[in-house]
Amino acid sequence: MASPATATNYSLEKRPASYEPYEFTLPELYRNIAKEELREDDEIREQSLAQMRDWIAKHPYIRKCRTDASFLLRFLRFRKYSVPMACEALERYLAMRETFPTWFKKLDCNDPVMRELLEDGVFAKLGQDADGRMVIMFRVKLLNVDKFGPLEQGRMVALLIESLLEWEELQIGGFRVMLDFTDTIMKHYGMWGVTDMKIFMDAINRSYPIRFREINGAKFPKFAVSILNLLLTFASPKLKERIVCHNTVLEMKGKFESKLVPKAYGGELDTDELRRKFLKHLEDRRSVILALDDMEIDVAHYSSLWSQSNLVENEVEGGVAGSFRKLNVD
Repeated sequence: MASPATATNYSLEKRPASYEPYEFTLPELYRNIAKEELREDDEIREQSLAQMRDWIAKHPYIRKCRTDASFLLRFLRFRKYSVPMACEALERYLAMRETFPTWFKKLDCNDPVMRELLEDGVFAKLGQDADGRMVIMFRVKLLNVDKFGPLEQGRMVALLIESLLEWEELQIGGFRVMLDFTDTIMKHYGMWGVTDMKIFMDAINRSYPIRFREINGAKFPKFAVSILNLLLTFASPKLKERIVCHNTVLEMKGKFESKLVPKAYGGELDTDELRRKFLKHLEDRRSVILALDDMEIDVAHYSSLWSQSNLVENEVEGGVAGSFRKLNVD
């Protein structure tokens, strides 16, 4: 798997004097996926980048924005080279980060809270399947819910998304998710408030340029089904269609090649080594991810995008369980 671009200092000028030329360096598999699924070829890519850069340069509300190919291509690929839709996605991404900075800015892998969450083993980047899709895994029981609430959990996922998008393989092939809910407790689910859910699911659905190919979950507890259903009210129909529920972890792992299954599940992967490699990636790209905070957009112009933005941003004290009690739901 190719490493992300090595540059660590990107211009935020809306109309820089020149642009670095882009070269497609991925294996032929990704060139074929890009052509067949995203309508991408060398000519369309260059034309679309030029149009998007011109749009940014003339945009009355965008003040500072990266215009390098590495950044803009994630939006063009996300919207299958519909330039107007890619521009809209970029706008929404910038406005989301400015509207909810406590969730989506200052994503520092060296922050003690973030570091502990990352080292607890909740997340693993497992590799690429035969169809070029990145496979990632979450072991939910390893999430320390006595110590970290929705805000910390959401910030960790935001950091993961920003860092994963550095790989062009993910931009093109999308990714598959394994979620293991074995031995989870009510607190893993009940602390998320409705506003927390809405903010976070909007980011996943509409604001981050990520291509979900499949979300596999195993051993989801019956006691949390009502909370999952509430969460899914904020999910797009397309996202819902890609969720696959499994009764057992054995059933779930059967959908994946053995080379992509951790040793703890009878596969080949050393998750400790994977974690060390991913932490090294985060450290190498730390300045790039933090520098995203320097992009600027006139956020007041986009306040109507989030009709609930005037609500309390974090409802961790009551959580969903508390919300139900307040509503006197039997």
